[in-house]
Amino acid sequence: MWAEVAKERSAFNSLQRVIITAFAILGMIAFFNGAFRSIKPSAVVNPPAVQAH
Repeated sequence: MWAEVAKERSAFNSLQRVIITAFAILGMIAFFNGAFRSIKPSAVVNPPAVQAH
């Protein structure tokens, strides 16, 4: 019986690890998308300011 419980527990742990990893990857993608969107406008605005100096 304990062997079956251990198998179920390890299967659940691996499943949980996969779900956490997937959410972490999705979160990173969403974060970088937001970061690049906020960076791009300032990157477009900066070159003329640099040329003006």
